[in-house]
Amino acid sequence: MRTSIIAAAQGPSEDTLIVDRRRLLASAASAAAGALLASACPASAASIEVLEDVKGVGSRGARPGDLLLFHYVGRLEGSGQVFDSTRGGLKYRDGGPGVLRPAAVALGGGPIPGICEGLQQALTGMSIGGRRTVRVPPELGFGGAAVGAPYAIVPAGSTLVYEVELLRLSATGPDQLTRGIAKCGAGGAGQQDENCGAISLAEFL
Repeated sequence: MRTSIIAAAQGPSEDTLIVDRRRLLASAASAAAGALLASACPASAASIEVLEDVKGVGSRGARPGDLLLFHYVGRLEGSGQVFDSTRGGLKYRDGGPGVLRPAAVALGGGPIPGICEGLQQALTGMSIGGRRTVRVPPELGFGGAAVGAPYAIVPAGSTLVYEVELLRLSATGPDQLTRGIAKCGAGGAGQQDENCGAISLAEFL
């Protein structure tokens, strides 16, 4: 039930909460400039607050246009409730077991369902192997609408806390980013998580 996609208040159906990571990357990488993908995440001029930042081992930080493979855990600030995670080990809202499977994004490629602007800001500048914890204000999270996330409902106006780890960075396309882990990421009836727990750090520049 992953690649960590949040469907806005439409229930916990597994099919609606999953997007094939490879298809998402390919479409994001080829999108025309200025085109926007549907998203529950509003744009804003606000900024995140970095609570912890552990430097990675990569040769440079992530920048707009890069394709990134990463783990994250998203929590509601007040209660600490996990609403979304790529690390598995919990129960989804529909009762199914959470799956260990990293997420992917074309950084700066426009809004992406489930990857709010605050999370993209958190990834910006990170190098592979880096870890970052950030506080995301509502205007960079999911704004004034309640959102049905994989593990919990995100109430309207929620401040979010994300813990992020960057695994791979590619400036040369999705084939390199997913090298050796082709069976980690298919969703729906073809859900696979083979090799998801043993992804080596890599950058392709």
